[in-house]
Amino acid sequence: MKIIRNIALATSVFATTWTSGALAQEEAAKPAPVEAFYCDLKPGMMMKDLMKVSERFSKWAKKHDPQYAAWILTPQFGEFAAGPQFIWLGSHPSGDVMGKGLDRWQADGGDIQEDFNSVMSCAAHGLATSVEVHAPDGPPEDGVVMFSECSIADGGDWNKAIAAHKQYAAAMRGLGAKNSNWMFFPMLGGSSERDFDYWAVSTFANWTQFFSAYEIYVNGGGWQKGMESLKGAASCARGSASVWDVKMVHKPAS
Repeated sequence: MKIIRNIALATSVFATTWTSGALAQEEAAKPAPVEAFYCDLKPGMMMKDLMKVSERFSKWAKKHDPQYAAWILTPQFGEFAAGPQFIWLGSHPSGDVMGKGLDRWQADGGDIQEDFNSVMSCAAHGLATSVEVHAPDGPPEDGVVMFSECSIADGGDWNKAIAAHKQYAAAMRGLGAKNSNWMFFPMLGGSSERDFDYWAVSTFANWTQFFSAYEIYVNGGGWQKGMESLKGAASCARGSASVWDVKMVHKPAS
């Protein structure tokens, strides 16, 4: 199953190392593909109906696409009127693995797709490349994710932006934050009207960790570290961030 759509909701899409659970944690994961569908439940359907189909899909993926990882994201802080009820986010450790998985899904996943179609409708499907910034705890499971819209500075490039985000993430960790970080670069299926270059992505195990990082950012010197680290390399739009609850629906084989 696959899902995504670009929305001006200030967040959303791709995550890369989220699917690279088989890679050694001490070794930075290679950039990898992430797909997402932006979806709504059909009238009369509830999240529990979606979860039933997701459980069936997980059993299929365990056998036929074992390196695939999938999450359902539901909005907690964001522009609800403009965005989807949920996002299905999926990831593979490489393009080669994703291609084989998609071929297998199209060959014999049709009956499960029909079940998905009976409970939800999705507006678009997009693909991004995700780059690990700082993920000492490996790929996330259930928890919280925040997306921020960011742009590469004039005269800069993506290498400088990545280095700046690594510096910022290390500084936040030094102040006590426990989140992990990625950067998602849109690739396929995106909007031509997008006015930023990538999403900065932060994941947290729970809301306690999220608001601890919030406190560090606001009152513990975090925002100063951010301005210092990103200066001349990138900028992230104020007010663009959205925050989502995350439920893992398929964990990849290790």
